[in-house]
Amino acid sequence: MKTHTLFLLLFCLPMLGSAQPQEATLLGHWSDDSITPTSWLDSRYNDIWGTVVNDQEFGIIGSTEGVHFIDLSNPETPTEVAFVQGAATGANLVHRDFKSYQHYLYTVADEGPSTLQIIDMSGLPASVEKVYDSNEFIVQAHNIFIDEANARLYACGGNGFNVLILSLADPENPTLLASYPNAQLNIPYVHDLYVRDHIGYLNAGNSGFWVVDFSDPANAVLLGTMTNYPQAGYNHSGWLSDDGNYYFLCDETHGMDIKVVDVRDFSDMKVVATMNAESAPTQIPHNVMLWGDLLFASYYYDGLQVFDVSDPLAPRRIAYYDTYPGPDDDFFQGAWGVYVFPSGRSLISDMNYGFFYFDVVEVPPDYSVSLSQQVVDMCYGDTAVLNITVGQDFSSGGVTLSFPDAPTALQFEVSANPVQPGQTVQLSIFGTLAFENLLFTIAADDGTNQTQTSFELTIRPLPGAALLETPPDGATDQALSPTFDWELAQNVNAYRLDIATDPDAFEQSIVFSQTLQVTLLELPIQLEENQTYYWRVVTLNDCGDSTSPIFAFTTGFASSVFENPLHGVLQLYPNPADETLHLRVGGLKGGHWVVRLLDARGQVLRQLDFEGTRWESLLPVDDLPAGLYFLSLDNGTERAFRKVVVD
Repeated sequence: MKTHTLFLLLFCLPMLGSAQPQEATLLGHWSDDSITPTSWLDSRYNDIWGTVVNDQEFGIIGSTEGVHFIDLSNPETPTEVAFVQGAATGANLVHRDFKSYQHYLYTVADEGPSTLQIIDMSGLPASVEKVYDSNEFIVQAHNIFIDEANARLYACGGNGFNVLILSLADPENPTLLASYPNAQLNIPYVHDLYVRDHIGYLNAGNSGFWVVDFSDPANAVLLGTMTNYPQAGYNHSGWLSDDGNYYFLCDETHGMDIKVVDVRDFSDMKVVATMNAESAPTQIPHNVMLWGDLLFASYYYDGLQVFDVSDPLAPRRIAYYDTYPGPDDDFFQGAWGVYVFPSGRSLISDMNYGFFYFDVVEVPPDYSVSLSQQVVDMCYGDTAVLNITVGQDFSSGGVTLSFPDAPTALQFEVSANPVQPGQTVQLSIFGTLAFENLLFTIAADDGTNQTQTSFELTIRPLPGAALLETPPDGATDQALSPTFDWELAQNVNAYRLDIATDPDAFEQSIVFSQTLQVTLLELPIQLEENQTYYWRVVTLNDCGDSTSPIFAFTTGFASSVFENPLHGVLQLYPNPADETLHLRVGGLKGGHWVVRLLDARGQVLRQLDFEGTRWESLLPVDDLPAGLYFLSLDNGTERAFRKVVVD
């Protein structure tokens, strides 16, 4: 019996149990049914942003018509105080994006033709002023991002560019620094991006995640890519952690989680955790924004979702507000954009229902239990190791871990118990019992607070051994091409039939071996006359293999076992051959015949077909390694074999 490790950590990402998330507090809502809806989505609104003027918060929401400025001084009744019509408007306008720099708002649209507009917001709430409206650099763009510390605007997904960089040294008169792709760097289509200290984190749609150094716009440098990762979908948007170690990534694909990407090494970026809205299988994130240790996300059908990412490896969902009252679907409706003010109050734009203003989200105590894996798929005989981390707000007296649903026959151990708040311990599971899809529950209790979580555990068995039937052990006077038969075994992906001449040196004396999916094989080669052979069947699956007992049988003589009218009709020369084998067949019944050249393991190397009673041909063998081969002649009911030696 042979085993090999199959330790598949499917979705090797943290999972946690904690207190139930709380509904966020809605302060106010605004919408305007007179705005023209889109013809495609029947939506009126798109992105959202915010600004603070003279210590007063203002929301900014895009629509099919332009950009609306919302006064939030009375939170319960948000009021539109200014509006700037977009260069492109109407029912075909779906995507509008905007960001702020100093007291200016920069806005673009992805349908058009449109322009880059710059709006001076310093006059709010009384007024705003459009100070720039030009298509010199941008006619269409899907998104923009402003690196405020370096006064640069980055546009992406544009008409004529994938990434474009403008200098905002003069905020009302941008100048072009670079456009990509260019001769120096071939950047693919970019859907959205985040930039800090000239390092761009590019959400490149179907091309994955790219990181580029734009310090010198004329000579941008690709630092790394991540194109193959768990739950990879349409790489849409993201936000960088304050310490620059992690990137919170959204794939705009139904059923995909928000990912935490470790970006400390651009040559080896990887997903280390995930989070989601804990709703329907079709849930889909759209945009995220980080505020301190909280990640605010807009989920199409699930509205506002807030996650505590103080431990990026164990994010926990703490708050939500569903802005879209309709059912979840596999389409695109509901929450579009998200923005968080410095105060911690937040905004959501809902494509269908408008502008939502929320109070500060309070972080609940952390009584979570997080696991390093959600699904463990291992093999019998292996050992799986999971990390268990308990929340930092449990009692300092310690947290007791228990495993209420674990089968009594399952062997496992935990490296420490009780556990201190915030501590990580290891759970080792030993593969001594085979089963599938066990929900393994872990409960934590400090005497006052109780939490539990679970993961799915499968321990896959080794394949069962085959029970040999024909030829039986010790059989004599067997055909030179006998039929081998054995019983169906359990947990098997495939069978391998081996025939050897020495039971004590079986591996070294194998003369035939073939892997197949069935339990019966008529040997496609002819064995030696009056020779004792030994056969076995090896069963195979992803966890290893199992070998049957070895049976012996002895062949008879050709006259007794191969009474075949074809015997002698197949002639060949020279034999041994080194370059070309001359084949001659005569005295046949007529009809369709097949000549095959096989190696010693029964694999077909050459095949020739002919019709009639006679046939002659040359068969090149100069490309074959020296050794023993077999030539077969077959019409479906009769066949003959000849040995061929290639020098």
